[in-house]
Amino acid sequence: MRHHVAALRHRAFVVKLALRRVAGFYNDMKRARLGDRTPDLEYYVVDPKIKVMFDDFREMHKRLETTLFNEMVRLSVEAEKTVNAYARARYGFAPGDQFQMGYPNAERPVTLKVHKVFLQSGTESDVRVDASLLEKDGARGARWDVYMKGPGEFQFDKMQPKEQTSYADAEQSRTD
Repeated sequence: MRHHVAALRHRAFVVKLALRRVAGFYNDMKRARLGDRTPDLEYYVVDPKIKVMFDDFREMHKRLETTLFNEMVRLSVEAEKTVNAYARARYGFAPGDQFQMGYPNAERPVTLKVHKVFLQSGTESDVRVDASLLEKDGARGARWDVYMKGPGEFQFDKMQPKEQTSYADAEQSRTD
């Protein structure tokens, strides 16, 4: 079981890294716009082989751009599935689930509903959980970022409420 959890974490990082690299190349390619900048040449001025190569390059550039975009979507979905599988295996919850946290004290734990789990790298945290406090009547309360080192190991000093935006605020910013 422990090996399975470690393998899931490793897979999640590998997929996340692949996504970052593919997305970086895709963004560089889009920014460079080489397919759009390939000159149109007339056969009577240049060697016909160069004209054919530029035409092939434009077509290949479009295919590569489409393929890279599709791969970014696929990797994003796989990364999220893998992180969710890791969170369920290690922590016992994933998006849509609830968990309890002894905050502000262990005698009166609060219940949170998980929206998304983020695998952390380069920090002392293992995961960041985007979750809403659940009120006693089941209504969702404030949304929080909850940092965890491991199962049951909450990092209360890092916890922070997410920015709350009301519907009216969102509508106002959309019309500005």
